[in-house]
Amino acid sequence: MRAPPHQIARRAEIDGLRAVAIVAVIVNHLNKSLLPSGYVGVDVFFVISGYVITRSLEHRPTADSRGAFLAGFYRRRIQRLVPALSACVVVTALLTCLVVPDPAASLWTGLLALAGASNVFLHQQATDYFGTSAQLNSFTQTWFLGVDYQFYLVFPLAAWQLGLGRAGGAGRRRFRLGMALVAVLSLILFLQMRQVDSSAAYFLTGPRVWELAVGCLLTANGEDPQGEPGQAPLRDGLAWGAFLALVGVTLAPQGSSSIPMLVSVAATCALIRTLRGSSLLGRLLTCPPVLRIGQISYSLYLWHWSVIVLSRWTIGIHAWSVPFQLLLILGLAELSYRTLETPFGSKPWAPTNQQTILIGVGINAAAATMLLLLIGGGLGPHLYLGQRPATLSEERRNQRIAGTTITSTACLIDRNDVLDRPQIDAKARTCSVESAPQGAAQGRTIFVVGDSHATALIPLAAELHREGAGITLLTKAGCPFPATAFGHLDPGCERFQDEIASRILATSRPGDGVLIAGYQLSHLGSGLRATRDHFLDRTGQPVRGTEAKTALYMKALDAFSDRAGANGLQVALIGAGPRLIGRELCLPEWFRPARWSEPCLNTLREDATSTRTINVQLSRNLPDRVRFIDPMPWICPKGCSLDDLKWQLADDDHLTAAAVRRLKQPVLEALSRAD
Repeated sequence: MRAPPHQIARRAEIDGLRAVAIVAVIVNHLNKSLLPSGYVGVDVFFVISGYVITRSLEHRPTADSRGAFLAGFYRRRIQRLVPALSACVVVTALLTCLVVPDPAASLWTGLLALAGASNVFLHQQATDYFGTSAQLNSFTQTWFLGVDYQFYLVFPLAAWQLGLGRAGGAGRRRFRLGMALVAVLSLILFLQMRQVDSSAAYFLTGPRVWELAVGCLLTANGEDPQGEPGQAPLRDGLAWGAFLALVGVTLAPQGSSSIPMLVSVAATCALIRTLRGSSLLGRLLTCPPVLRIGQISYSLYLWHWSVIVLSRWTIGIHAWSVPFQLLLILGLAELSYRTLETPFGSKPWAPTNQQTILIGVGINAAAATMLLLLIGGGLGPHLYLGQRPATLSEERRNQRIAGTTITSTACLIDRNDVLDRPQIDAKARTCSVESAPQGAAQGRTIFVVGDSHATALIPLAAELHREGAGITLLTKAGCPFPATAFGHLDPGCERFQDEIASRILATSRPGDGVLIAGYQLSHLGSGLRATRDHFLDRTGQPVRGTEAKTALYMKALDAFSDRAGANGLQVALIGAGPRLIGRELCLPEWFRPARWSEPCLNTLREDATSTRTINVQLSRNLPDRVRFIDPMPWICPKGCSLDDLKWQLADDDHLTAAAVRRLKQPVLEALSRAD
């Protein structure tokens, strides 16, 4: 988080602001209830980053050519950021492999962090920064550096072309105008994206660059504002007001509002412009302990997340453990600052800027090679210290029908993809295999439809194919089949499932079967974790409540089964299966003490109760033409234990190949031809 030293007077109070920001972030990550909006500390860092880097460029020597100017800028950035980041990524990646059974997502995030692209990866993975997956990814915090890297890839060239620091007042005016335009456009984009794609608004550079641009504007006037001596009381009052607003906004409830971020940016701008080192607030922010936290804030930002995430995977975060975890965070940050940041950032590594840049690229390449060995070389999974459970990435790799093009990779449509009819037709050709004249299922085609839970049925479909059945797999993540009457919050889901229903009715033959599977607890549940209220009513508003959602879904199922029955098709619906929210942290291991698993057992019991409730409602309300399969008696005939879910679930809710194969008998019975 710190900028490299420059040949200008350093404003120590800026380090004090960094300290406030990093403390807010760490407290929020340890316990959101203490500082629900403490994450706005990153917004403070963005503003400070833009301010400091612009202030430094204004005071660079003006005799440099453009090439020398850019090379010097990138050399300083690499020296400051690369050594600490590379060390943190490599060490954290190795430790992650020891305690995380499926480290692929974390390792890919860490690998892309070295290239300044982890924020793009996290967005593409549809990660919710506040969701479970992000909280368990060892490198989620590097999204911030991704935004920084991408901004500073373009910023120095723009600053040079506009004349900052080399064209006097005219250059400063052009720079201010350019940054103001960037800030306005980016802020508009941010506010729009918050409504349609909150993940993009949080992770991507475009909706975030306004915060950096605002920081750039604070100092694009030649010198930092000092103010007249008589203005000191007014400046100090404004500084105190901004500081209290900044602290107060960290206590605001977490929600979808943009206000905490906007207030934090405005307060930071006000503090940078009004805060005096000689004032009471300035002295508080520059006292030695606070100043030191600000000085090591970059390393603190890197290592705090490593300690927190690895703690979540092992002993957990408890009131008694937090003091030790904080000491470890501070110790690692101090070690990183002393051994990496300070010595490697103080002077060039080679006689020329270009050589130093090449050395930095080499350090990154070496770290990236280590992560590639862990990911692609198969080394990572072998480092796991416990008994490896089933994992989603391995299950997905094994979800294929041998000798065909049906795989989960090819046939599961991403929730963000919107396909037109020709694309769906092409996908259907890829994800279909004809029946064979052999076995109990000969001459039939079974259409497997639904969301990613339907994709998990591929191992079962493979067995049915071996017995002679043709298979067509048409699934879209997060998208239940069939589409309900008034649409879905994701219009792409409604269009996809309508097209699939039409295709089934147009291409099927009498005697074929339709097997529907989905995340029933999420789509139809109410008051449960991971509930999705995505069905819309006739007014276009989300439908809430299990009873209302089930009634709407049953009408859609009734309409489809009526048309399917007229075509001689048999329709079967698989009910809710086992689930354990937080499964990865609940599975018994020697490094995860059993005495701390009581919350997991409570969650297991709650999810089992919810599963029974949903399945009872489905079986009672199901149309007569649809046969119901309750998977629970087949998968967990005596009830699921934590040990059972090591092998029956691949993650919180997706069944493993071993589990779905247990459904073969009830599926064959449900899809048997009517007499």
